[in-house]
Amino acid sequence: MASRVDTPTTSELITYLESKCCALELIHRTQSMKVTSAPSRSSPSTSKVSKPPYSNVATQLQCPLCNGSHRLFKCDKFNKLTPRQRLTQVKQLNLCFNCLHLFSKNHTCSTQVCRQCHKRHHTLLHIDKQNAINDKRSTRSDPQADAKGITTAEVNTYCSFKGRPKNHILLATALVEVRNKAGQYVQCRALLDSAFQSHFITERCVQHLKLSRTQRHASIQGISNVNTATHHSVSIHLRSRHTDWHTTLDCAVLSNITGTTPSTQLDPISWNLPKDIKLADEHFDQPGGIDILIGADIFFEILRSGRRTRPGNYPVLQETVLGWTLSGWTPALSQNDTQCTFLLRDDSLEHNLNRFWEVEAVEQSSMTAEQQACEEHFVTHTT
Repeated sequence: MASRVDTPTTSELITYLESKCCALELIHRTQSMKVTSAPSRSSPSTSKVSKPPYSNVATQLQCPLCNGSHRLFKCDKFNKLTPRQRLTQVKQLNLCFNCLHLFSKNHTCSTQVCRQCHKRHHTLLHIDKQNAINDKRSTRSDPQADAKGITTAEVNTYCSFKGRPKNHILLATALVEVRNKAGQYVQCRALLDSAFQSHFITERCVQHLKLSRTQRHASIQGISNVNTATHHSVSIHLRSRHTDWHTTLDCAVLSNITGTTPSTQLDPISWNLPKDIKLADEHFDQPGGIDILIGADIFFEILRSGRRTRPGNYPVLQETVLGWTLSGWTPALSQNDTQCTFLLRDDSLEHNLNRFWEVEAVEQSSMTAEQQACEEHFVTHTT
């Protein structure tokens, strides 16, 4: 029986088994590598076909970062780095994000997943959301990131709180005509907002117009880090009801843009609105849904020089190519709760990389009745 001194410790046994496993893996891989010798010119008449020789080569386990005799995930130098620095090192060393092995033609990845978020990447590369936000703020001014073409697009707008204010703030809305799939124009309600860098359209409006979609992924983050995402975009052609102005917009598809606007019924009788103007939205005082959000891309393009104000808490009349819009303070209401809309769009590299890791996620496609009927016909009549 072996003495206590000869018995290896648990860590020594694990190290020994790992080295043996790596050696066996290398032997297994090199068995498929065959070195074919070039034919000899001195014996052209020889017709024998010899079996190409091959050799088995076993190399010692080596860390790709410090060249030590251990795996990367056991490297002290690697473990001292932050998750983002580890990710950078892995990309520079051309390693697999999941198993941290070098990519090769016959690369076989591990089936393990992250222990923190259960996604397809190594646990040492897991980045918390809060840390990711702080890192984004600190790296936006990094010239190296700019040189690599890493850009972050943000869309921000109103930030308010729930309460009972004395006055209501009216948002500028307009009724526009949007062309549907059949080439006919349908009236839709749009919200004009210069604080947005993109345009949005609701899922309901897309289905009503029967427009074709294009896959386009974007992350939208709201107040208190409330996240949502949009996976499609559509191209719409809209025109004014009062002028010959028209344009084409690329809009991201959302299930809902904002709540009813205005949030409560208004009483504009005492406002003494001019009778000689054409309003962009004749129903501005009635709560209603928003189909389209028009951002800063064309916001200032549709403005005209006309502007009318009235002393006191009354909205401002602004002339646009869509008609006259009303926005701003309104006379005091008996009771009301303010509402806020806040969107932040992030097309950063980190987000796209996280989506690449989420291989298990299956996107739920939304189809029209016509598309559903086509798919059912295909399944029924195809074997």
